[in-house]
Amino acid sequence: MQRLEFEMFANEILSRLPTKYVARLRMVSKQWRYELSSHLFAIIHYRRMANNPYRKVIMFTNSSIDIHNLIGGKLDISSGKSISFPVDTHLSNLIILASQYGILLMCIQWRPNELILWNPTTNQFSNLCDKKPKNFFDLREDAVGIYMDSSNDLKILLLQRRTDDVIPRVYSRNTCEWKTLTFLKGADYASTLYRWSSGTLCNSVLYFPSLHYWTPAKSYTIAFDVESETFYKVSIPQSTNLFGRQRSFLNIRNTLHMFIVVETPKTIVKLYKFEDEIWSEVSSFRSGKLFYSVDSWRNKLAENKGDTWTVNIDRGGIIDIQIGMKDSQYLRDAEKFQGIYNVASFEETVVSPI
Repeated sequence: MQRLEFEMFANEILSRLPTKYVARLRMVSKQWRYELSSHLFAIIHYRRMANNPYRKVIMFTNSSIDIHNLIGGKLDISSGKSISFPVDTHLSNLIILASQYGILLMCIQWRPNELILWNPTTNQFSNLCDKKPKNFFDLREDAVGIYMDSSNDLKILLLQRRTDDVIPRVYSRNTCEWKTLTFLKGADYASTLYRWSSGTLCNSVLYFPSLHYWTPAKSYTIAFDVESETFYKVSIPQSTNLFGRQRSFLNIRNTLHMFIVVETPKTIVKLYKFEDEIWSEVSSFRSGKLFYSVDSWRNKLAENKGDTWTVNIDRGGIIDIQIGMKDSQYLRDAEKFQGIYNVASFEETVVSPI
């Protein structure tokens, strides 16, 4: 078979196969391995897998890394299996920062704070802090996001907060190099009074919530256009009697969403969406069970018999809320699994971090 014919065969036919079968087919011959390992094939395969209703959820504990099926937005606890991490470190040092394209961006604390790009399906990884000075990444101060540009180059955006200044850097998988961008001028963007969370990709824009520790009304959003590589500031959901906000945004049907918690005097959880530069309320829910740690929330998963959604708020604590069928169908399209610490959803893909 001529190479051009085989490339078309791979991109049109083989790209529709589940990842585990693609991995087996790579062993057929050198030509098969070459074509099925190309970045182009990986992108085509990912786009097909992204429409698959069967996704995975990965959970990190101090003793294991567990993967479960996510079917129709619901977690199947009975489907769990454990995997290993390719870098020699204690599991308690691992932090999930972002998940996109079947790739996880991980932080290894105390090494000091290395950034690891990892595909848990293929177990390929890349250390993004090689040949960089110590304290290149600060888990407490910095924020990250994953995206692809128009040339299908996988990139990592790192926002470094250093001595009252924000330094944006972008890593390119194609060049394996970092470059420095220009950030916004004015305002107190580098203030330690704000908590930054990882970016959520939506319509070719990465959105970073910047949540004020003491005054929720002072919170805002940093937006990054991945094509022009420019930054701008947008609003964040506001409400009277605001108690807290979800620590990260949600992408639901390619529209930005966020949960907020208000006290009126009962605790109410509201879901907002961002369209046409305006935040509007979608639904509201009565507050459910409150968990003070991820471990206590995880231990109760098997007992959960109804439709619930979990909100991890910026002022501490995890709230499980009861949702009806209509809201359940709406939320099932969320690309991120509920924004829980060290828990992430992903597609099984062959996208390479190298």
